[in-house]
Amino acid sequence: MLKYATVALCAIALLACQKSEGPAASRAAKPGAVQPSDVRNAKVNEVIPKVPQFVDHALLGSEVGPDGMVSKESNSIAQGQPVYLTMVFRESPPGLQASAVWTTIDKKPVSTERKEMNGAKVATFALTPVKPGRYLVVGYWGGNVAAQREFEVAGAPKRKGKKG
Repeated sequence: MLKYATVALCAIALLACQKSEGPAASRAAKPGAVQPSDVRNAKVNEVIPKVPQFVDHALLGSEVGPDGMVSKESNSIAQGQPVYLTMVFRESPPGLQASAVWTTIDKKPVSTERKEMNGAKVATFALTPVKPGRYLVVGYWGGNVAAQREFEVAGAPKRKGKKG
């Protein structure tokens, strides 16, 4: 008799623990489907950035200082000058590779360079020689876009000749 009483109590407890189906639960939803929530009146204490910040700052120019970093930033480069991209990373975990992909403004490949960082937080990439035109360089922290810059290489200045 004690066995039957124990089984009956367990059955009653099980039924009491089951959730009742409300109007939201009665809608047909696929298993694993995410139900949107209304957060209009929620109090948020933290703002989450849209994209993680891998780079502290990036510099583009045609002059490099003794520290190996771009010393004068410019997006207009004279013909015959090399173009440098320096990226200063916030973190440099083991195995990190940084790279720069140089293309024309219409995405035609020009050059790609990759460096093993080995804990270093500064990477400078160079492109030379560069024909006149508009270009784009995308710098990567691992496989993540860390910097993107457009620049123009100006043609040789035209000389004013004397007509005699």
